[in-house]
Amino acid sequence: MKKTTYMNTTIQSNETGRSMVEMLGVLAIIGVLSVGGVYGYGVAMKKHKANELLHQASMLATTISAQAMSNDGTLPSKITNFGSASNDTFETTVGESADKTQFILTITGLDDGVCEQLKNLQGGMMREAICTGTTATLSYYKNLATTPEEGEKSPTGGSSESVDPLCKDVTCGDGEECVGGNCIKSKTTDGSCAKNSDCNTWCENNSYDKCYCAISSSPNYNDSNCYTSFTGTCAKVYTASGISGGYVTSDSGMTWWSAVNFCKAAKTGGKLVSLSDMGITGGYEDDGCSRSSCTGANWSDLQSKLRYDNYWVTDAVSCTDPENRDGCTSGSNNKSCVAFYVNTTPLSSGVASVYRFNGRRALCE
Repeated sequence: MKKTTYMNTTIQSNETGRSMVEMLGVLAIIGVLSVGGVYGYGVAMKKHKANELLHQASMLATTISAQAMSNDGTLPSKITNFGSASNDTFETTVGESADKTQFILTITGLDDGVCEQLKNLQGGMMREAICTGTTATLSYYKNLATTPEEGEKSPTGGSSESVDPLCKDVTCGDGEECVGGNCIKSKTTDGSCAKNSDCNTWCENNSYDKCYCAISSSPNYNDSNCYTSFTGTCAKVYTASGISGGYVTSDSGMTWWSAVNFCKAAKTGGKLVSLSDMGITGGYEDDGCSRSSCTGANWSDLQSKLRYDNYWVTDAVSCTDPENRDGCTSGSNNKSCVAFYVNTTPLSSGVASVYRFNGRRALCE
């Protein structure tokens, strides 16, 4: 209570509340806090969207890598667009780096703030993120390596390192593909295949993760042109269980050419093994060797890692009389009628040979 006296008159008044200056100060503080809160929320949401986008891009990159690694580094020609948690759908394309060891995902239609947040997340298997307005380009090694040293080992789809060694000196005609040293005519017009990449669409349509081109042929029994009428059929990769030591095998027998394709599809960077890969260094030159005469072979070790069975290897056999299997010796003619296989059963262990159109299991590493 305040008393004010004017001459002989006393006036009493009550003073309550805050001054205008104080109120304006409070409002200013609330305004600053509100702006800061809204900004912080916006940044947090952009980080969240960037994380979700990176997660989805990583899943797409894994799919692209699997196809590239099973096709000597060749990238798929078509990929599916994907959406974010906010149900936006982004246009997505795939490209290739200059040295062909990396693929590049280009994503358009992004919020520029989200795109900038992606740059802060680069690292791991996403090697680089570049933003240009609302477009992001994300780079990955084809083998999804996290270091340049490992990434440089990616297949490049045409370099000398990624070419099937059996096809290195083989020249095929138009409409043909070299598979395991043989020129295979493409049958894409009737729905069959010549190489694994011909099966990408078939694999997607059947929701299979891994597919390969299974190839059969008719024998001609001529060592310079041993097989005719090559036919390819897309098939799902079925692997056998109980295999160790870094090996992968098919769950059933197949032709030699099918085994070559199976290994490329079944395992990242996979290939059909050679005799030397298995530690067998000699003794088989005259069309094979038995258990004790195969130099370098550790049969107990091989049997502990593999099922007791017969497995194709890359090594070829040339015969002076292919039809009657006379004069057969190991050789570099990978167009020959005959190839080696390894028998790991205890009583029959050894290296033997057979016509390539016969069925043996694929052995991959």
